[in-house]
Amino acid sequence: MRIFADPNASETAPKLAFRPEIQGLRALALFLVAAYHFWFGKVSGGVDVFLLISAFLMTLSFTRKIETGQRVFLGTVTKYWAHTFKRIVPLATVTVLLVLLGTWRFLPEPRWAGIMNEARAVIFYRDNWWSIKNLVDYYAADSSESSPLRHFWSLSVQGQIFIIWPLLFALCWLLYRITKIKARLILAVVFGSVFIWSLNYSVHVTAADQQSAYFNTWARLWEFALGTLVALVLPYLKLPAVLRALMGWVGIFGIVTCGLLLDVEGNFPGFYALWPTLSASFIILAGSTGTSWGADRILSHPSLLWLAKYSYGLYLLHWPMLVFYLYMVNREKAGFLAGLVLFAASLALSYVLTRLVENPLRSWAWLDAARYRGVALVALCMIAVVGATNAWTAYNQHETERLLARASVDNPGAKILDPNFTYQGSADAGYLPLSVERYSDRPIFNNLCDVAKTDSFGMPTYTCHHIVKNENPSKTVIAFGNSHVEQWMANLEQTGEENNWDVKFLQYNDCQVFDASVNKQPCNEWTQQAFEYIKDARPDFVFTIGTVSVWENAGEYVPSGLEPYIQRLQSEGTQLIALRDNPRFQVPHSDCETRTNADCTLQSEIAQNPDPLVDLEKKYPNFSAMDMTDIICPNGACPSAVGNVYTYRDHSHLTKTFTDSAQGFFDDRLQRALASSHGE
Repeated sequence: MRIFADPNASETAPKLAFRPEIQGLRALALFLVAAYHFWFGKVSGGVDVFLLISAFLMTLSFTRKIETGQRVFLGTVTKYWAHTFKRIVPLATVTVLLVLLGTWRFLPEPRWAGIMNEARAVIFYRDNWWSIKNLVDYYAADSSESSPLRHFWSLSVQGQIFIIWPLLFALCWLLYRITKIKARLILAVVFGSVFIWSLNYSVHVTAADQQSAYFNTWARLWEFALGTLVALVLPYLKLPAVLRALMGWVGIFGIVTCGLLLDVEGNFPGFYALWPTLSASFIILAGSTGTSWGADRILSHPSLLWLAKYSYGLYLLHWPMLVFYLYMVNREKAGFLAGLVLFAASLALSYVLTRLVENPLRSWAWLDAARYRGVALVALCMIAVVGATNAWTAYNQHETERLLARASVDNPGAKILDPNFTYQGSADAGYLPLSVERYSDRPIFNNLCDVAKTDSFGMPTYTCHHIVKNENPSKTVIAFGNSHVEQWMANLEQTGEENNWDVKFLQYNDCQVFDASVNKQPCNEWTQQAFEYIKDARPDFVFTIGTVSVWENAGEYVPSGLEPYIQRLQSEGTQLIALRDNPRFQVPHSDCETRTNADCTLQSEIAQNPDPLVDLEKKYPNFSAMDMTDIICPNGACPSAVGNVYTYRDHSHLTKTFTDSAQGFFDDRLQRALASSHGE
C-alpha cells in the first residue's frame, strides 16, 4: 500500500498487514484536496492527513525491523532512500516536464522564468524552502496566477522527512542496542520530543508569519511525529468495537469539515492542524471495527480503494491542469461542471501515467536487483529536469546578451522622457527585460544589518538590509515598508553611494505600514518594531511610501496612520520623505499583451490626479512628498513600455530595468524633497 508516495515498501521487512481503511482514507483526503482546489479555492487539510499517514506506515516498517532483530543503521537507511526515491521521483519528473511543456504552450512569457526556477527546486525536493524565499502566498485568491508547480511544496516536505526519519530510526536503534531499553519506549521519547518541540514552534511561527510557516518543514515535523506516535501506541490500544466505530465516524467528520469550519488560511499549520491530523489518527486507531456501521466499511469500499491506487498521480496532475485551465479561460476559480471535467481529466491522465511509468518501474526486477540502479534512475530523472531548465536558461542568456549589446542605444527606458534626449536606436528594437525574465526583474539585496532582532525561536522580527555601509556617512538613511518601497531601493542605493550616505532598508512585504485596518497582526507588530528601531537609530531622514494604491480604477488613498507618524518624527527631529505609490492594475500589462493584440496602455486615477501628499507637505516642515507617477505613466496613462523598457513586471510592481533607467529623475526629485523639508 502507498500513502501519497511509496515510502514504506521494503523487500526485506516483514510483510505488513493490509489496512484497506487507510487506503480509503488516503483516497478521501485526496478527493478533498482536489475538490477544495477545484470548487472552493481553499485548503481542505487533506495534505496534513497525507503527511501523518506516510509517517505512520514508515514507523510500522522500521519498528518491525527493530523488534524482529534486524539491523537498522546506515546500510538500511541508504537502502530505504534508494528504494523510496526510485519509486516516487520518476512520475514526479514526468509531471514536471509536462508542466514545463504546458507553461511554454499556455502561460505568458513573464511567468516562465519563475516556473523554470521552481522546477529545479521541485526535483531536488526543496520547493517549500524555495516558496518561502520567494514569498509565495499559498492562499492567493486567483489560482490562475499561481505556479502550476505550487503543490509540490508538500511533496518536498515529505521527501525531506523520508531522509530525516530513517536517520532518527537508526539513532533509536543504536540507543536500543546500547541501553537495552525497550525499543518502543526509546522511539516514543525521541519522536514525542520532536512532536512537542515542533508543535510549539509551529504555533509560534504561524502566529508570527503564517505565509512562510505554511511551507516550513520544522513547523510540520510534529504532524509526522504524531503519525509515528500513533503507530507506536496502536498495539497497546484495546478498545471495544463500538467505541472504535464511533472514533472512526468522529474522524471522518473532522476531516470532511476541516476546511469548512476552520480558518485554514489564517492559522495553519499551528495547533489548528491538530483537527485533521487527530481526525486521521482516530480513523487509524479505530481500524477494522467488524461492525456493519463503522466508518471503515465506507473507507474500504472498492471504489475508494481503486481511487487510492492512482492518488499519487492524481495529486501531481490536478493542480497544474487547474492552473492552465483557469488562465486560458481567464477565471479565478473553476465552476462545478468545469471542476468535474478537470477531476475526470486529471484522473484519466493519472491512470495512463501510472500504468505507463510508475507500475512498470515498480515491477522491474532488474531495477531492484542492485541499489546503484535505483540511484542511477533518480539521478537521470534529476538530470532530465535540470538539463531542460538549463538549456532554456542558456538560450535566454544568449538573447539577453544580444539585446544588451545595444541596450544603451535601443533601450533608454525612462531617459527618453528627458526633453533633451534624442533617440538614436533601431526602429524595430526589442524590449528589455526579456519577457521570460520580466516577472523576476526585481532588486536583490544580500547584506543584512549587523544586528537583527530575533525572538526566542530565532525568528527575525523584521528584515533589515544594510544597502549602503559607510563608516563616516554624510547622512544616515532608513527606508522602510513593503515591496513597493523595495522596488526603488536600487535607486536609493546608487544615490547613497554617490553622496556618501549610510542606507538601511526595513522590509515587510504585503504590509501597509500606515493602515493597520488592512493588515494582519504580525504586520502591525512589525510596524511598531520598525518605528522603535527608527527612533533609536535617529537617522537624518526616513524614506517610505506615503499613499496606498488600490485595484479599483487603479486609484489611491492616504492612509490614516501617515499624519500621526509625520508628527511623531517631527517631535523626534527626523525628516520624512514619502513617495507616492505607483498604480495597481487588476489585469497586468503582460496578460493584456498575451491575450489581445490591442493597445495595452492602461488607465489610472493616480496618473490623472495630483499627488494628495502635497497637502501634508504644506502642514509639516519635516515632511516632503515625492512623485514619480509622470515617469511611470507619462501623459496621464500607463503604457506597457517606455523607451523600449517594460514598466511593470506584474499587477503592481515595476521592473528593475525600468526603475534603473529612471535614476536621473529619482536623484533630482529626492534632492528637491530633501531641500524642501529643510525649508530651503
